[in-house]
Amino acid sequence: MNKFFLSLVNLFIIALLIRIILSFLPPFEIDQIGWRNWALRMTEVGPANFYSEKVFTDNPPGFLYVFWLIGFIKTTFFPNAINNLVFDFLLKLPTNIADILSALIIYKLIKRKLNGKWAFLGFCLYAFNPITIFNSAIWGQFDGSATLFVLLSLYAFFVRKSPKLSSSFFAVAWAIKPQAIAFAPVLTLLFLTQTKPKTWISSALIFMITTTIIYLPFFPQNPIAGIIHVQKAMTGIFSCTTCFAFNFWGVFGNWQNDQSFFQGLTLMHWGVVLLALSLIPIFFLKPFKLRFAQPYIYLTSSLSIFAFFSFITRMHERYLFSFFSLFLISAILLRSKILLSFYFLISVIHLINLYLPYAYYNKHLVLNPKLTEMILNNFKFLSAFSILILISLIGYLIKLTNLPKLKEYETSKN
Repeated sequence: MNKFFLSLVNLFIIALLIRIILSFLPPFEIDQIGWRNWALRMTEVGPANFYSEKVFTDNPPGFLYVFWLIGFIKTTFFPNAINNLVFDFLLKLPTNIADILSALIIYKLIKRKLNGKWAFLGFCLYAFNPITIFNSAIWGQFDGSATLFVLLSLYAFFVRKSPKLSSSFFAVAWAIKPQAIAFAPVLTLLFLTQTKPKTWISSALIFMITTTIIYLPFFPQNPIAGIIHVQKAMTGIFSCTTCFAFNFWGVFGNWQNDQSFFQGLTLMHWGVVLLALSLIPIFFLKPFKLRFAQPYIYLTSSLSIFAFFSFITRMHERYLFSFFSLFLISAILLRSKILLSFYFLISVIHLINLYLPYAYYNKHLVLNPKLTEMILNNFKFLSAFSILILISLIGYLIKLTNLPKLKEYETSKN
């Protein structure tokens, strides 16, 4: 049996065991209360009666199916559990598995272009990245599940050569986490540049059909109205420029009102303008089509997500999560020490960003208050540094796509 395969199996088991152990640490309690309630509510009333004006719900239905299963397991096998340890472990388990499956997809995408050693490195750098472990195993969020389907969308497009399957996977990602919309411009341009008009139409229909199927059990009378209802509910909760995220708006302070006006536009609308301007050098500078071919597509995708996180208002710290898988693939496929260095640097900054609200709101854990205060005191600096990194990476993308040797590499590997 191939030694790389055996090593991969062993690392899969080790990664899962680490996450299982860490899953018993306290979660982000504010979120976890919601997950527990939603899991039990899905079991009690089912999907058709889940959404109600009387019950707070700020997520689309994609992951509620998982909560439904976990709620059933909890009420069937652990009905009299005194504390929430087992319940929280079950709620965290699916995304922990999703993270490791994402690492396997990273492995396969890299191995197709390079060799087992590089693919092995990609698996390790994602599966054991502290940010993926912290976000899924400790915090208890499920951003990793949406990321899995974003990766599956690219895998279906490039490996399975199935744009329809790709659009279906993206619909699932969007139904799990609405922040997956940051990937939509990339996927749209990928379809426009590498498929025929007939495929554009059929793939768009598949996306709409998949989305409707996911929403239908929750809104059996009118799933389209349900989609609109859920999207409004999610976007209307906060009106912050940045909600603890180290981004452009963090330079001006945390939790500012994005409905404030500047030069006739609200800050929320300025965020859209800034995003559009940032996407011009990421997407549209020459050579345009090369940015949507392998291996550059992964860098283009990750930077578009980074730009979305940096300039759109109402961003939470976790919304950068999908960046890391795509950026890691690009760094390894391009065999770029510079990009790998950025991967480590951004991981450190993002880990600090994740820790900040976790410590700030979980006051009952009595975490280091001086560390939290120090991060808050340097919030503007860390935000400015994050923007500087984004600008540097956009410049590096422009440089990479104009290097003849790398163009030859891309052609030879396809």
